[in-house]
Formats: sequence, C-alpha cells, structure tokens
Amino acid sequence: MAWWVWILATIFVIYLFNIQTMFSDVQGDIQNTLNLDVKHLTLIAGTYTWAFAIFQFFGGAFLDCFGSRRVMIPAFIFVTAGVFLYGLADNYITILAAQVLMALGACCGFVGAGYIGGVWFGMAAYGTMFGYVQTLSSVGSAVQQPIIESLLKHMTYQTLFFSLGVLGVVLVILAFIYMRNPQPVPITKNPFKVVGNNLLQIFKKPQMWIAAMWGGIIFGLNLALGVVWTPDIFSHYGYDNGYIGTALLWLGLAAGSCFWPQWSNKIGSRKIPSIIGAIMMIVGLVLVVYVNMPMWLLVVFMFVIGMGATAHMLAFSVGGDVAGGPLVGTSSAFLNGIMFIFGGILQNIPSSIEAGGGSFHAMFAP
Repeated sequence: MAWWVWILATIFVIYLFNIQTMFSDVQGDIQNTLNLDVKHLTLIAGTYTWAFAIFQFFGGAFLDCFGSRRVMIPAFIFVTAGVFLYGLADNYITILAAQVLMALGACCGFVGAGYIGGVWFGMAAYGTMFGYVQTLSSVGSAVQQPIIESLLKHMTYQTLFFSLGVLGVVLVILAFIYMRNPQPVPITKNPFKVVGNNLLQIFKKPQMWIAAMWGGIIFGLNLALGVVWTPDIFSHYGYDNGYIGTALLWLGLAAGSCFWPQWSNKIGSRKIPSIIGAIMMIVGLVLVVYVNMPMWLLVVFMFVIGMGATAHMLAFSVGGDVAGGPLVGTSSAFLNGIMFIFGGILQNIPSSIEAGGGSFHAMFAP
C-alpha cells in the first residue's frame, strides 16, 4: 500500500509538472490564438508560479494537520478543473484564472508526494524518496517535450488540454479509492491555529531561510529556462528545435535527482554537493548564453545545467534535518514556495530587460 499510494502521488506530480512545463511548447499557439505579446506570455507563466508559491506555504502545513486524503483529493480536483478551463479559455483573463486554479491544486502535488514518502517510508528515507519523485517528474517532462511537439502538429492546444483533463478525472477517481495516510490523522479542534503555529516554527529556523534562498536561486534559474527561455536561447543561435534543449535540461535534472541526495547522505554533507552543483550550473549557463557553439555542444551543456540544478533537492534534505517528521510537510512547502517565488521573478527578468531595449546578452546577465 505504501508503494501504491506513493506511486499515485508521484503520477500526479508528473501530470501537473508536465502541464506546467508544457507552456514552453504551447506558448506560440496561445500567442497567435489570443493575439498576445511576449510580456503577456511571461505574465501567464509568472501567474502560475507566484500563485503556486503563495498557496504552497499553506499546502504543506495542511498536509501535516489534515493528512494526505483530506488534502490530496481536493488538489487532484483543482488541477483537473484548471486543465479543462485552460482548454476552454478564449481570452487572456480566463487563461490567468486557469493558471491560478491549477496552482491551487498543484501546491500540494510535489510536496504531497514528498510528505507521503516520509510518512509511509520513514524520515530516514525521506530525502531519497523525494529525489525519486524529482527524477520521475523530470523524466516525464523531458519525454513530454518531443511528444507534445508532435501532437500539436495534429491537434490544437485546446484539444490537447481537454484530453489531459480526461486523464485528470481518472486520477481523481483513483485518489478517492486509494489516497490515505498509514494511520488516520485526527482532526484538531482548531486546525487553522495549528497550521499557523507550524508555519511560525519553520519561519523561526535560520537554516530554513538559508536553504530556501540558495535552493530558490538554483531551482528558479532551472524553472525559468525549462518553462520559458530555452527555445529563445536556441533561436538566437539559429536553431529551431529548442524543445530538444529543454528535454535535455529536464533529463539532467532527473539524472541528478538520483545522485545528489544519496551522495550527500554518504559523505555526511549538504554543503559540498550544493556548492559543486551550483558551480556546474553557473559554468553551463555562462557558456550557453555567451558562447556561440554547435548544436550538439549546446545540448550537452543544457544537460549539465539541469544536472547541477538538482542540487536544489538538498534544500529539502536540510529541511527534513532541521524540522523533523512532525513538520516535514510544512518545511517542504516553505522551501518549495520560496523556490517558485524566485522562479517567477527569474522568468520575467529577461523579458523586462528586452522590453527596455536590452540585448540578448543583457537579458540573461542577472
């Protein structure tokens, strides 16, 4: 049962992660259909990211307070409803509303899978199980890139989202049947007070803020590249298949997720792997943005960037170390929320610089 509940939660993460990263594939069609400019597109991507980040702070605390069944089933429903609304949207405002609705459900997805790994498999396996969630979701995003490109040649993005909505309905039904904690979670008399106290405990821990900041920068950069900017970088150098670079970025993230948490546990250090991962990402990003290189080498460095970016998973390991089992959901949600705030900011910085007349190299200097 532990494996089945964890697999169901992980499939949900793959589902919503693919929908989130799919924006890089459908943004051109959305722009043409709704007559939007680049600033509108980055605001659409940022709306999801910021709404997700805000909701995230409460999603993990609710998991600690209410358990997975009472939180995850509504999350499945919200994401599925948002997907259908996305497919039906015929104007800019409706697209934004769909993003907010999906974010409301998605805020419990990644953290929920991590929480389930901790409560079902024990805190000793928490970091490793969380790494597996990231691996599978990243592989899903990488595989999704060429598949979505192919499907969009034969159907509209609206039809694609409607089909994904039907898949979401199947996940909702499975959640009603199987989603649960290993032991029933009692309902407290004042749950919102408990949620507030849990968040306050996390806010008081300095290591949480340190982990959130460096994890946010590393993950935020990867998110900005994976959701919005990789196709533009490839186009700048004359390549029209940026989706390959995006796929390799997510594959690098997947490969690293199998490696960094385990290596960190083996050597007994969170700091050393974090520094090495950040250096890999910095070097790869500088070369990709500032050096004109052949296609195959550009793709290789996209993989290196993703591999380095996976060091952000160690922020969750730090959170588990500092918070312990009773606050594992709250700590994970806090960290993930800060990471997505950084992601929302970093997604929009290049377009703001470009709108001000900045060059390609200036756009990515920050």
